[in-house]
Amino acid sequence: MKKKKFKNNFQLFVLLAPYLKSHKLKILASIVLFPIASASFAAQPYILQRAIDDSLKSFDIEKLYFYVALMAAAVILNFIVQIIQFWLVNKIGQHAIADLRLDLFAHLQRLPMTYFDKTPVGRNISRLTSDLEQLSDSFAGGLILVVFDFLNIIAILCFMFFLNWKLSFAITIFLIPVYLLSKHYQALFREANFVARKKISELNSFLQQNIIGIGVVHALNSAQKSMKKFAKSNQEYFDANDTSIKADSQLSALIELISIIALLALIFISSLILKNDFVTIGIVLAFIQYTQSLFEPIRNLSDRFTVIQSAFTAVERVDQLLDEKEEIDKGHLNHVELNEKLFEAKNVNFRYSRPLDLKDEMNTSQVYTDWVLKDLDFVFERGKKYALVGRTGSGKSTIIKLLTRLYELDSGSLSFCDSPINDFTKEALRSNIAVIHQDTYIFEGSLRENIKLNRDEKILDWDLVKPVLALTNLKLDSVLSARATNISSGEAQVINFARALITKPEIIVLDEATAKIDIKTELFLQNFLEDYLQKRTAIIIAHRLETIKNCDEILFLKNGKVIEKGSHQELLSIAGEYSSYHEILSLSS
Repeated sequence: MKKKKFKNNFQLFVLLAPYLKSHKLKILASIVLFPIASASFAAQPYILQRAIDDSLKSFDIEKLYFYVALMAAAVILNFIVQIIQFWLVNKIGQHAIADLRLDLFAHLQRLPMTYFDKTPVGRNISRLTSDLEQLSDSFAGGLILVVFDFLNIIAILCFMFFLNWKLSFAITIFLIPVYLLSKHYQALFREANFVARKKISELNSFLQQNIIGIGVVHALNSAQKSMKKFAKSNQEYFDANDTSIKADSQLSALIELISIIALLALIFISSLILKNDFVTIGIVLAFIQYTQSLFEPIRNLSDRFTVIQSAFTAVERVDQLLDEKEEIDKGHLNHVELNEKLFEAKNVNFRYSRPLDLKDEMNTSQVYTDWVLKDLDFVFERGKKYALVGRTGSGKSTIIKLLTRLYELDSGSLSFCDSPINDFTKEALRSNIAVIHQDTYIFEGSLRENIKLNRDEKILDWDLVKPVLALTNLKLDSVLSARATNISSGEAQVINFARALITKPEIIVLDEATAKIDIKTELFLQNFLEDYLQKRTAIIIAHRLETIKNCDEILFLKNGKVIEKGSHQELLSIAGEYSSYHEILSLSS
């Protein structure tokens, strides 16, 4: 398995740079405040040293008052500047993450169907929720404070070397093991955290599938097995997370130990040089405070280590999603002039692809299914009804996916209105086609919102679908729950009809569209469609004989090929595959 190399921190931080450009003034103000805050913090031990050596030593009370006032001013300035700075940084961070979330969702919308075939839903949800939330928390609480801590360290070192370079050199030696330990644990924690984020994605995917399919789980009495599988996945996430926690706690403890040793070393050295009057009491006290202050931001860096690395891991995972190639619509025709020949397929071949391992985010190797469509030929003319008939897996639904360009064919040619189908933009193509599936998805919200689906009100004909909606007991302001838990499956299917018909499409595709509807409602919809489809085209996938026998042409598919085509009576007369299929359906009905 080829393992993806981690990007360095700077490259990962670059991801956020485009989202910070619109906040230049706030960023500039924050940058200006950084050195002010650091200088006012680092100046405090120096003011203490001056107060001791200049005023207390000579018993000059007026100077002492001056230094006390100066110390108070430094503390207050540092306090005010930090409040303003943290407010600016948090505001910048929230805006940047919000913009990134919008771009990420938009990018997700433009990805091809092949991406969604290979990617678990939970993985995408983790990217847009927990990963971005981690970034949001880390921007101000991690990355920016790290910059602040580094500036504090630099400011402290500058004051230390100004006071006494010998003592400063002795203390800064202890920064070398701190740096080496940080580099070691950074790599360790980054990898552990990446595994943890991957495991939480798998956990989210499993949760979503089991919550959505809870009815099936209970009906088949598999709740205990699901629980065991979830417990295993939960333990894997715990183990991965535990590794990162151990790395963080070990680094914090080691830095604390080094800071104590540095302070003891300072006290020992100071006791020796005080005897020779190399330094004053004020300098020693200032250095003790500087040593504690120096390791305080270093300890902060350690405490923020988990947050920082989690942020880099989150950025890395978000960056992986942004690296996914978007589906490029090469169509240049934005308007469709319908003619008599709507669709024509010649020698069309198609097969699906999937990843070698769905659980492995770093392995992008693909494998292919067997050919779903092979040397497929057909012609669909305007104003006629066509039926696609065949046993499960014969390729009926795949044909519809190619006609609506959810997928692109592998070879052969497929034309729409005498032009290659890829010449039309997907928006232009799909505005003329409405697909009504057997399964539908109900979104949480009103009936009106579920039918409109954010489309322009100008293209919606509410009067047209009023008779269809009258088949339900619902009103347009009726609130529907997600996945249609408070309505029947038949009502959900009626809503599906209304969604498709409200834009008055020229081509209707019915993919087992009436399978969940009672006979009376089905008869009404069939009569409604009879009137609607005058001079329009219908492509029907169905198993009910009443639905398909009146079609102008029936295409019988087997193993991805059209092996028979003709009217219902013509196909019965040749006593072939369709005739046998018809006989089986007749016996089962």
